[in-house]
Amino acid sequence: MLFDLRPKDSRSDLFDRDVELSKVIEYVGRLGVPITLVLGFRRVGKSSLILVALRELGLPSIYIDLRKFEERQYLSYRDFILELQREVNGLTRRFPGLIDFLRNIGGVSIMGNQVLFSWKGSNRVSLASLLDALNDWASNGVVIILDEAQELVKARGFNILPVLAYAYDNLRRVRFIISGSKIGLLYRFLKVKDPESPLFGRAMGIVELKPFTKEQVAEFLRRGFEELGIEFSDFDKVYERLGGIPGWLTYFGLKYYEYRDLERAIIDTVSYATALIRQEFNNFLTDKTIARDRYLAIMRIVARECAGWTEIKNGLEVMLGMEISDSRMSEYLRQLLDSAWIIKAGNKYCPAEPLIGVAFRT
Repeated sequence: MLFDLRPKDSRSDLFDRDVELSKVIEYVGRLGVPITLVLGFRRVGKSSLILVALRELGLPSIYIDLRKFEERQYLSYRDFILELQREVNGLTRRFPGLIDFLRNIGGVSIMGNQVLFSWKGSNRVSLASLLDALNDWASNGVVIILDEAQELVKARGFNILPVLAYAYDNLRRVRFIISGSKIGLLYRFLKVKDPESPLFGRAMGIVELKPFTKEQVAEFLRRGFEELGIEFSDFDKVYERLGGIPGWLTYFGLKYYEYRDLERAIIDTVSYATALIRQEFNNFLTDKTIARDRYLAIMRIVARECAGWTEIKNGLEVMLGMEISDSRMSEYLRQLLDSAWIIKAGNKYCPAEPLIGVAFRT
């Protein structure tokens, strides 16, 4: 069903992403590209695309959802290893023979049918050794998904980049799908253009999901309401108020089905979306104690109307009653761009999507 709020896992429920889906399947399957990036704004459908691709590929997979660490200031090796342990145990329940390949790895304990990973001291399990075992076991390949991988920029006490580079160069059966909604931050984490980075110069498959166009929004809503047996024609008004993010449109579809009242469904969707956006912005501010008010002020300036660099700087200085250096101003904007709160359109900075603008205007 198109208006199901959960991530889709069937092609029939994935609207108008055939090109992107074919790319993921091609990169991960036939071409065997070691790392495929799936990029796009929050709630644009990245997780659904990945899940449908995995289903069609038919390969065993390990799915690590790093969104759960979005509110954290840092991510420890323990946090990461326990997530990996949970996913590996899910895999061994389906494929018990995998346990034999894990048995002799340092830092791995086998308790019946359960696999335990050590995360502390000199005995902590090696990620490279785990990937070696997966590569030896998976005759046709195994896919490891790092969803919202930019959260790994918070990693403390471990660095996953050398492990990714090792797998890229040596483990032909291990493929990674790395997704991110904070695209600039994800690239900053991967350091693909840094000559000193382990991943420098490695070619990757790139699949980017865009918000729906006005025409796509109309077709998405038409098909969704058709599934529910409802006639609907106010497509333009929905697009003008909510934009083209599939997650918001899906929520609207369910609310309209519940209320059968256009304005009430839109208002409810806007209220839900802006509350969620503000919470996510608070998460963004978690490690920015000193500059919290400055980031908030910039978003309020940009949300009123797309603004140029000088206009934003002058507005911020008026709000604060103090001068801001050019370098500091540029850093604030870079952080907001990298985390996909704003985009640059020509010489102007704008909210990344319409409801972000609404969230900071109210």
